[in-house]
Amino acid sequence: MTGRGGRTFNFIRGGGGDRRNDGSNRNELNFTSNRNRSIRRVPRNFIQHRLDEDVSMDGEQQRHPFNRGRGRGNPLRGSQQRRGFNNRRGRPDSQSQHAFGPGWHRIIITNGSQYDRDFILNTIASLSRTPYQPIAYSVLGPNSVFFVESRPAAEAIAACSTKFSGPDSHPIILRVDSYGAPPTAPMIGPVEDRLKATLTRRYDASGPVLDLSNFPGSPDLVLDFYVPLFRPSVVMKIFTLLSDVLNSLLVLDISNNRLTSLDAFQKLTTLTPNLKALNVGNNKLREIYPLDRIKGLPLVEINLEQNSLCEKFPNRDDYIRTK
Repeated sequence: MTGRGGRTFNFIRGGGGDRRNDGSNRNELNFTSNRNRSIRRVPRNFIQHRLDEDVSMDGEQQRHPFNRGRGRGNPLRGSQQRRGFNNRRGRPDSQSQHAFGPGWHRIIITNGSQYDRDFILNTIASLSRTPYQPIAYSVLGPNSVFFVESRPAAEAIAACSTKFSGPDSHPIILRVDSYGAPPTAPMIGPVEDRLKATLTRRYDASGPVLDLSNFPGSPDLVLDFYVPLFRPSVVMKIFTLLSDVLNSLLVLDISNNRLTSLDAFQKLTTLTPNLKALNVGNNKLREIYPLDRIKGLPLVEINLEQNSLCEKFPNRDDYIRTK
């Protein structure tokens, strides 16, 4: 066989353990090059010798550099052990099956479609030590899913996972993992009908006043749909459904909606020409420039309390004069 550098290697194998005429043992492999120089002699019993050497007399396994990180008695690699697999089948243990982050979390109930939604939510609520609001409950194939908005709530739900069982006392498996915000519901069909009913209750014609504060948390919406006002599609649908009353609207409350900008509300300048008071308090506005989107409104009063931008102005009236 021709190897690197043009050398030719000849494999010479003896048989039966007999000896050559020169007295050498034929029960070995010789690696020789065309320069007639022996490179390495490997005894036939080398592998067995190493296997025997791998176990000490007291039965304790010995580790070698090439075997580091995985012994013959451990079928799982180190990375699998770090993920919390506690047996040879790779089944995660009760501590490692959950993953937590700083904000939103998704709760997955295995085979949850077999059970009534109220039973699942009421049972988990009775076991959890931390009150929480389940959001956007839905059935996905055999499983059911809902979301919670904080890590303490997610950890409390995970803590009761080993106690969760069905009406027949059969254990119900749930898993908690960190997630982004829930998907926004499509603004058609049942979602649109539910929006109409919610907006009817939130609109006061005597003002006229429209209260959209904490809109995703509306009791008629929160359990089934996620409709945040920081999503432009939601705001535009609301404007469309209220097109007949926006022209005369005097007061609008969009506080407590986690708004980081007012881009979705830019059309207020043309849709609400008579708007006098706007409440944008308790949102996440950090700078003054988002207010440029509503600069054309004939406002007499605006509330920006509990937004980070207020910390940049020692006097409450300063940010009003800025705009």
